[in-house]
Amino acid sequence: MSVCLRKSKEIEVKQCDLIFDFVFNPKNDNICLLSTVDGDIVMIDSQLETNSTVLTLDKHHKGSAIRKVRLHDDLLITAAKTIKIYDLNKGKVVRKIDNDGCKIYSLLVIDNYLLCYGDDEGNFKVFDYRVDRGVHMNIKECDDYISDLDIDSNKRVVVASSGEGTLSAFNIRAKKLEPPQSELFDSGFQCVRYMESKNKVLVGAEDGAINIFNINEWGNISDRFPIRGQNSRCKGGCSVDNIEIVDTQNILASSSDGKLRLVSILPNKILQEVSIEKMSIEALALNGDKNKVAVAAANFVIFHDVVECEKNSSKSTNNEFFSDI
Repeated sequence: MSVCLRKSKEIEVKQCDLIFDFVFNPKNDNICLLSTVDGDIVMIDSQLETNSTVLTLDKHHKGSAIRKVRLHDDLLITAAKTIKIYDLNKGKVVRKIDNDGCKIYSLLVIDNYLLCYGDDEGNFKVFDYRVDRGVHMNIKECDDYISDLDIDSNKRVVVASSGEGTLSAFNIRAKKLEPPQSELFDSGFQCVRYMESKNKVLVGAEDGAINIFNINEWGNISDRFPIRGQNSRCKGGCSVDNIEIVDTQNILASSSDGKLRLVSILPNKILQEVSIEKMSIEALALNGDKNKVAVAAANFVIFHDVVECEKNSSKSTNNEFFSDI
């Protein structure tokens, strides 16, 4: 199936100046949650024509920027200098995980009792969030911040991208690093996703390339695909900051040049480019059915539908199909 993107809606979140992270509610993708640089949480209903905000938690982390927000069942899980777990039914924080004052950069909820995170100093930690002091794993293999995390379908190996330019694989059952850690790359790594349909792990880098690793062969890349086009606003390189898997063949990648790209992997090809004019893209989210995507830029959330299109449709940048973006 060939897919493409079609803009559906744009929402301005007037309560904030800059959105840091954004997620769809897995149970209802009309409901979305976002975190802000000011430390607020805002819940919006994308179906509402006016005043889309349905819940606000002001200064949820006492004014610290909330880098990550996640939803799991009825729990809202956020990361700043601490992890806070907020029960939406009870309307209160039910668990707080302290990180000794070090800012948390990446967050992954594994299942109904485990979560993991990476911080600014390169620490990787796994917690049983049902109990106080539920440390499951604590390991440091990186000298710079851990930018992103993802886990395989067996819930066994977490891959971690680092700003120093390394990829690490942590076996959370054996509680150890799966050797080898990748060689040190010249450009920092910003995001990571498993693409198990291709037996690959995809890593977005600061130089505008997607680095492709074979699963369980972590030492070096098997392929590399620079996605920065000639019309890019960035000089020297545009960081690939977010990746989401659409299907067995295609991914979405957002970059610091303000573009959202639909990309085919192996064969590597840019299928669509969408220019987001609000500033650089801070967050990218895909709903559970993978038919709706949202990007956050400045204090705007821009929604697109992922739709079937003609197989011979050519790459588009500024044609009529995207003229409303």
